[in-house]
Amino acid sequence: MSNIKCSPEEFSAALDSVLDGYTDDVTTRQKKAVDTTAKEVNEVIKEHITFKQHTHDYVKAFRVKKTFEDTFEKRKTWYVAAPEYRLTHLLENGHALWQGGRTAAFPHIKYGEEIAEQRMVELSIEAAKKGGH
Repeated sequence: MSNIKCSPEEFSAALDSVLDGYTDDVTTRQKKAVDTTAKEVNEVIKEHITFKQHTHDYVKAFRVKKTFEDTFEKRKTWYVAAPEYRLTHLLENGHALWQGGRTAAFPHIKYGEEIAEQRMVELSIEAAKKGGH
């Protein structure tokens, strides 16, 4: 093993360069993880639709949009577009009927939330481990 001598300034600059490269790589991987997770969330929610849909308008109204992005952060939001968004709470939780009684609940959004939390943690750890390679 060779002994390389360098000044503290050179070492500092070299270390900064390596850390900047690692940060950029991890950030890029994190942003890709957000995109991947958003797609997976949409698919999981579609898979958990158990009620009959005659026109499939509700599922056609599912959307994922980028709500924020800067140098180190990216956010995507899953939502149901108008006018079908009015059904989400009623379907997820059930609702009272005017004759009395309640309709059955068809939970589907909660599965998307669970998968989003789980996958983002997994992909974040993977991004940090593979960063810089």
